[in-house]
Amino acid sequence: MDASDFRHPDANGPACVERLRASLARADAHPDDIGTAWLARRDEAALGDARAADASARRDASAVPLAGAVLTVKACFDCEGWVTHAGSRVLAGDPPARTDAALVAALRRAGAVRIAQTAMTEFAYGALGVNRAYGTPATPLDARRERVAGGSSSGAAVSVALGAADLSIGSDTSGSARIPAAFCGVAGFKPSRGRYPDAGMRFLSTTFDVPGILAATARMCRRVDAVLHDRAAGRPVPASTKDLHFIVPERFATDDVDPAVGQAFDTWLSRLSAQGARIERKRLDCAVEAGGAARAGGVIAAEAFMLHRALLETAADRYDPLVGPRIAAGEHVRAHDYAAALLRLAALADAYHAELGDAHAVLTPTVPMLPPRIADLADETTYLAANARAFRLTEFANRLDLPSISVPGDCRQKQPIGLLLTGRRGDDARLLEAAVLVERALAGSE
Repeated sequence: MDASDFRHPDANGPACVERLRASLARADAHPDDIGTAWLARRDEAALGDARAADASARRDASAVPLAGAVLTVKACFDCEGWVTHAGSRVLAGDPPARTDAALVAALRRAGAVRIAQTAMTEFAYGALGVNRAYGTPATPLDARRERVAGGSSSGAAVSVALGAADLSIGSDTSGSARIPAAFCGVAGFKPSRGRYPDAGMRFLSTTFDVPGILAATARMCRRVDAVLHDRAAGRPVPASTKDLHFIVPERFATDDVDPAVGQAFDTWLSRLSAQGARIERKRLDCAVEAGGAARAGGVIAAEAFMLHRALLETAADRYDPLVGPRIAAGEHVRAHDYAAALLRLAALADAYHAELGDAHAVLTPTVPMLPPRIADLADETTYLAANARAFRLTEFANRLDLPSISVPGDCRQKQPIGLLLTGRRGDDARLLEAAVLVERALAGSE
C-alpha cells in the first residue's frame, strides 16, 4: 500500500483504519525525518477519526470522497487542540486553537484523517525550509540527509515523500508549496486566490498568500481540488497530450539554472514534444518583471510588518534573525511605492494573459537549482542568496495571481527537480487536467 495510489474504500482501496496504520508505520520507520517534519501528532485521535470515516463510507461513500486520506497540516493553519505557532517560538505559548481552519475542516468533512502538524520556516518567510528553533527538515531524496527539503512548507513535502501522508496542506507566498514539492519529488499545487478557503490561516502576505495542496501526484491534487471546488463549466480541458500547448519563456526558463536542472527540463520537453504536445518558445517579460515589481514596492515586507507590528514591539528579540529583521524592514515601505507596485502587477497580469493566449500553461523548471546543503546555509549571506534564487521561477504566479503546479518529472525515478506548469487565473481545473496528462506522458503511461 502506497500513499501515491490512494483509492476510496468503495473502489477496493484499503479501509481507513488500515490505511492510517500503514501511514503511521511508514512514519515510525523514519524517526529522524519525522522528528523534524512533524511538530505535533495525534495517533489515537486519528484512529478514532479513521473508524468514523470507515463508518461514513459504509453508509454513503459519496459523502466522504476522501475517506481515509491521511492528512498533515502546516503549522500556520488552525487545528483544534494545537497551537498555531507558524514555526516560531514567539507564538509557542499561545493557547491551542479551538476550531479547525476552514480548509482543514472541509477536508475532514470529506473523510480525510488529520494526523500531524508539519514544520515550516518561521512565519513562512523563507523558501528553503530552514528553521533554527524547531529544526530544518532534509529532503528524503538525499540519502545522507544533508540537503534542505525546501520551504516554507518543508514538513508537508517530507510527509508526502515518505508516504506518511496522502496529502498535506501548505501555504504559498512565493512558491512555498511548490519549491519543497520539487525538492522532495512530489506534487505541489498553488491555486488562484480565493479558490480555497483561507479562514484560520496565519498570513505572511495578505496579497500573495494562498493555501496550497501537496500530494504524491498531480492526479491526487486534481482529486482534492474537485472536492474543494465546484467545477462549473469553463474553458475546454485537454483530452490527450496531443491537445496540449505550452509556452516556454526564452531565457527566463533557462538562465541561471544548474546543469542537472537544465538537462532534466530539456529531456522532459523533448518527451512531451515527441508525444504530440506543442512547445512554443517566446519572450515573457511580464513573468520576468513581476517579482521585481513586487519587491520595488515592498509588498510582502509592508504586509508582514502590518501583521507583526504588535509582536515586534514586545518580542523582536525572539524572532529568528533570518526572519525578524526582514519583517521589521516593512515599517519603512512608502505608501506610494506600495500602491504603485500593486498597479504595476495588475498591468503585468493583463499582459500575461494576453501573451498566454490559448496555451494551457507556461513551462519552466520549478526551482533553478538543486537543494542546497543545510550546513552551507549557516552563513547568512549564503542563505539569503540561495533563498532568493529558489523562488526565482515560482514567484510570478503569486505576484500575478495564477494557478501553478509543480510535478515530478518522472514519478518512477524521483529526483529533487520539478517541472512547473503555470496557467491562467481562475482556470485551475484546466491546468490540473494538463498537469495530469503531463505526468502520464513523462511516466510513459499514455
